[in-house]
Amino acid sequence: MSKRASVLLAVTVYNGRTLVSRCLESAKHIQSELADVDVLVLDDCSPEGGFSEFLRETCKRIDVNFYRSPRNLGIVRNVNLGLLSAVQNDYDYVIISNSDVVYSRQTVDHLIEAARTDARIGSVTAWSNNVSIYSIPNAAPDLHLSSQEVVDWLAASLAGPFRRSAVDIPAGISFCILIPTQVVRDVGLMDPAFGRGYCEETDWSLRSLERGYRICLAPAAFVYHQGRGSTLAAGMVSGGHTTVPANEALIDFRYPLFRSQVDAFVHGGIRDELWRSALQCIIRDAGKQFDYRVGMDGFVADGSGDAVQVLSWGPPSGSVRASFRGFEALIPVGPEPFGSIRSFFGTDPKKVWLADRPMLTRELGQRALAGPSHPSTSPFYPARI
Repeated sequence: MSKRASVLLAVTVYNGRTLVSRCLESAKHIQSELADVDVLVLDDCSPEGGFSEFLRETCKRIDVNFYRSPRNLGIVRNVNLGLLSAVQNDYDYVIISNSDVVYSRQTVDHLIEAARTDARIGSVTAWSNNVSIYSIPNAAPDLHLSSQEVVDWLAASLAGPFRRSAVDIPAGISFCILIPTQVVRDVGLMDPAFGRGYCEETDWSLRSLERGYRICLAPAAFVYHQGRGSTLAAGMVSGGHTTVPANEALIDFRYPLFRSQVDAFVHGGIRDELWRSALQCIIRDAGKQFDYRVGMDGFVADGSGDAVQVLSWGPPSGSVRASFRGFEALIPVGPEPFGSIRSFFGTDPKKVWLADRPMLTRELGQRALAGPSHPSTSPFYPARI
């Protein structure tokens, strides 16, 4: 039996009372079969009145480690405190994380499993609704995805096709990134030249690449990320910006090929295939577990919450559109659309809304309603002109 790994989960914090409370409760929710996990909260001298005292008491209550810097260091140096703590205390891995996230209970195991697929992997970034160019498309993630129950469900669903998968990406994202401490010893810390933050993990990733390490994404490790909670509060970016131009310029100067590498990843088909597989997996699993309804664009859903809605019978040709909690996927269909939908989900829908569609009505009568399961059907007419 292999030795359990040791992991330091370092959560960097700057203000954000509501966000950090949710994050830390989620951190305590993590269950690992592969590792012993310690949580270290690094408060970067948050200026909000009473916040640091609140955070200290919260950490004491839920039994996690807490450190408050005597002065504000900025994101880069605060991250380096987490890296140094992991190295100096001989942890096997360190996870650097923002405080505006919700982890799944299997986040650590999914990250470790991806890292262990190849000894050359130098970092593994979790997948998320908000993780730069790798984000899984979702129409309203803050509305649909921020609860612990939903994050756990999504991670379990994505573990089906993606567990123990590591996908090469142009750069890691430190909203939730796992790094073996031996790699930190080799590559070094984040560069303080990036000031108060942004692009420091890009620089670190590209330095690791130059040392022969792979930079990877773990598609099974879904972590909800609200995004920019601390950086907006710190005044690092304004509401209309997502980065720091001076730091972007430093990346361009040091790594003139980086942007073309990003473009190659974005347009090379890998990301689109990841999205397609992930979205179909989520929609299929949701339809099986929570039921699905079939209707036409414009029909009024019956308030059934988590049920998948299959809505579109138009272009692109050969597919229909299904949605669930802000996710959307295309389901391939053949000459008999309803049969294709039923085959995709492996079960009958709970309800079908029909308009004047003779072919579909005939198919329902001949095929879908012939078995022991009889979905409810009802005519659909426009509510207004």
